[in-house]
Amino acid sequence: MAQADCEPSAGSSGRGWLRIAGWREVFGVDLRTLALFRVGLAAVILTDLGLRAADLEAHYTDFGIMPRSVLPQFLHADSVTLHAMGGSLWSQALLFAIAALFAVQLLVGYRTRLAAVLCWAFLVSLQHRNSMILSGQDNLLAVLSFWSMFLPLGARYSVDAAMNSAAAAPDRYFSIATLALLIQGMSMYLFSALLKSDPLWIPDGLAVHYALQLDHFATPFAHWLRQFDGLLKALTYYVWTLELVGPFLIFLPVFHRFFRSVVMIAFITMHVGFFLCLEIGFFPAVSILMNLTFTPGWVWDWIEGRVRARGAGITMFYDEGCDFCRKACLLLRVMLILPRAGIAPAQQDPKAGPLLVAEDSWVVRDGEGRDRTRSQALRALLAASPVFFPLAALFRPPLLSRVADRVYGLIGANRRRLSRVTAAFLPMRPVRVAAGPLGTVLAGVFLVFVTIQNLSTLPAVPLRLPDWFVSIRQALGIYQNWTMFAPYPEVSSPRPVIVGRLRDGTPVDVYNRRLGEPDWGKPRYVSRLYGNARWRRYLTTLEDLSYDNDPPDFGLQYGRYLCRLWNRDARTERQLQTFEIHFVVEWTRPDHGPKEVVDRLVWSHDCFG
Repeated sequence: MAQADCEPSAGSSGRGWLRIAGWREVFGVDLRTLALFRVGLAAVILTDLGLRAADLEAHYTDFGIMPRSVLPQFLHADSVTLHAMGGSLWSQALLFAIAALFAVQLLVGYRTRLAAVLCWAFLVSLQHRNSMILSGQDNLLAVLSFWSMFLPLGARYSVDAAMNSAAAAPDRYFSIATLALLIQGMSMYLFSALLKSDPLWIPDGLAVHYALQLDHFATPFAHWLRQFDGLLKALTYYVWTLELVGPFLIFLPVFHRFFRSVVMIAFITMHVGFFLCLEIGFFPAVSILMNLTFTPGWVWDWIEGRVRARGAGITMFYDEGCDFCRKACLLLRVMLILPRAGIAPAQQDPKAGPLLVAEDSWVVRDGEGRDRTRSQALRALLAASPVFFPLAALFRPPLLSRVADRVYGLIGANRRRLSRVTAAFLPMRPVRVAAGPLGTVLAGVFLVFVTIQNLSTLPAVPLRLPDWFVSIRQALGIYQNWTMFAPYPEVSSPRPVIVGRLRDGTPVDVYNRRLGEPDWGKPRYVSRLYGNARWRRYLTTLEDLSYDNDPPDFGLQYGRYLCRLWNRDARTERQLQTFEIHFVVEWTRPDHGPKEVVDRLVWSHDCFG
């Protein structure tokens, strides 16, 4: 098998929708699609960091639910985490900020492969810091980040692409890494379907009904949808069939365009449905991103054919000899998606040259031949961009235009210094697209690795993973076991109630941090009781583990955190003394009758005992 192939597939016959696709096309990914994947992956990582930051102290510091002193009890021996180096709020905030900088680096595509490696390393480290709040969305994000390291994500629409000193590679791209990325994406669905072995899925068709009865997940839309029993049964069959058959249809070489488009859209709309019905964090967003990696090149050709006129006739004139000025124009052309815009030294144009000197400004000549300077030049470029044209309105108010002109003046006055910076940090260099021998071998090895990992999750496959295999899996963060609602949906839905007493005997609702007895009544939407998906995961795991009292320290650490949280700023007599963690658990009945309600005491705690 060839290491990489950027040429059009040779093994196809016919044209358009009816032709038979070659294997390079079936398992290849367009470079423009990889650019979309890069931007989406960076955006998801930044979103993940932002959502986690809301619970920075509670989830990642020694003050919270997982102090470093107990981390070895919950962390696999081969799981390495930089986030365990410090237990203070500021140390974790610093690590979050560094990870966000690397994600921004990936977003804009600067030193893209290095950025992908750093994003993966920090993501895995963060996930290892507190494994008790992780779910399927984290597994999927980690494996997507892992495969991103083997792909030329910066070949299009990036800083690297703008500074490319070599001829641009063809859009169509194939390597072992693209093969691995696409197979990885469909493996989630195939193995998820194979693990859905309970009759509630097939033949009963009741799985979606049970899933929507889980009040701690169910959204208001899910509550409304519950009334349509026939539709829920049809959706059960649809989800299971799509997950089982879709992975084969999407790689079918016959009618390839049709099947790939239909299956990709079907999976995306399925995840939109999950988002509307279930509070499962950003799993739908990560899954949609994964599906977008199947976007074929003809889609981009179609889009470009309709926006090709935008940017035509535009020329950016820069000060000849100014390295920063020229590279700024190159960056703007790539980032604003204006491939037809020209770039030239102003001194070579009889009109632009004198205008540049008179205005001490770069010059942009729009499609109608009008010359613009300073902030209005940037506005003309934004207006021509097929993506960023709404931003042109920012420069319409006179006040904002004057502010922008002053900023430009400051930049222009320091363009010599900026040229030295760009010469050092933005050198013109070739963008390597073709996969190297080492990357090809590693991608192939890890494709086999994750396939074995997935096969080991099937009960029918008597495959026991050796310790060294598990160690590598844990260290790299590529664990996967796609068991959401498999082999059957849960049938119990818990909600927390924490009854406490202060030192002076005052009753308190510890969970909601307020005085008085807690409200034991069921709210209209139980899912809103949980602060977010990670707290939902943590608390429901606490309830689930309490059946076997394993591990006992899980409740102890949560109890100690609640004591620290309440008593941090409380007067001595108003400090929390004791409390009990209850879960009101509702069990869905198979006959669709009223749910069975059980009060479960899972932990008792004395803050000073």
